[in-house]
Amino acid sequence: MIQKTLTSLLLLFTFFNLFAQEKETYLYATKDTSKLYMDVYIPQVQNDQQACIMFVFGGGFISGKRDDNQVQKLKKYYTDKGYVVIAIDYRLGMRGKTKGSAIASVKQFQTAIDMAAEDVISALNYTIRNLRDTKKYTIDCANIIVMGSSAGAIAVLQADYAMCNGYLNSDILPYSFRLAGVISYSGAIFSTHGRPKYKLHEPAPTLFCHGDKDKLVIYNNTQFFNIGLFGSSAIAKQFKKKGYGYHIRRYTGLGHQVATIYNDEFPVIDHFLNTVVFGCPKTQIDETYYNPSIEPKWMNLRVRDLKKYDK
Repeated sequence: MIQKTLTSLLLLFTFFNLFAQEKETYLYATKDTSKLYMDVYIPQVQNDQQACIMFVFGGGFISGKRDDNQVQKLKKYYTDKGYVVIAIDYRLGMRGKTKGSAIASVKQFQTAIDMAAEDVISALNYTIRNLRDTKKYTIDCANIIVMGSSAGAIAVLQADYAMCNGYLNSDILPYSFRLAGVISYSGAIFSTHGRPKYKLHEPAPTLFCHGDKDKLVIYNNTQFFNIGLFGSSAIAKQFKKKGYGYHIRRYTGLGHQVATIYNDEFPVIDHFLNTVVFGCPKTQIDETYYNPSIEPKWMNLRVRDLKKYDK
């Protein structure tokens, strides 16, 4: 009896080890006094594209962490689909900052965005130069997608904007490097040059998901002379005008809770990856969704309740 029990426990232990999520952690940069790490989640079997999704958490540049509960479902889903999934730290530039004058607050916000975007670029550089070909997996550097929520969405959009214009620390990357795609849940771009323009090369195909009543990260844009914050709707307008590939999902009547729904929208993300990123990068899709019932509370949004406007 005891032997049978031990045998069963051994088999159970072996089973869980076999299907356990394999994770490796690397120090990808040291900046100021911050040690920045990335967690690399390794699929059992890679997809044909040998693709990688790099996830950047939200938290208002004040809080959050790379192994937050929010990333657990995402990394499980996409490693099962053969993606290498990377979750990164970045410097939280608004942590501990006190409110000052309007000009000082804007400067603090810009600095926080730039710091986060620089860290995304540094994480990409580390991935390209150190993780592209290991004993356990291979990352095709032409198939790296960055994804973020809220502050993380701002960071990934800003990083691609910087890479397309030679800003920040983008010169550390190989000259020919381009992102395969960007996924932004309630993101925006901060610009000191007016409406975002992509001067050196085109932006990566981008999925924008945003509520039009978002009071934390603007959906459209706010601008004073050449300084402004440009949300998903404003950026998508530029993409449409210039012929860049994108898919925007506009959520009528919803606010910043849209930033949290990516774990319920994997089919949406899959469609973007398959149709735009790995299909036709020039595809342009514009959709509007609404909730026919009373607007849900902050964390009670149910994606299945949303209906699509037929244009």
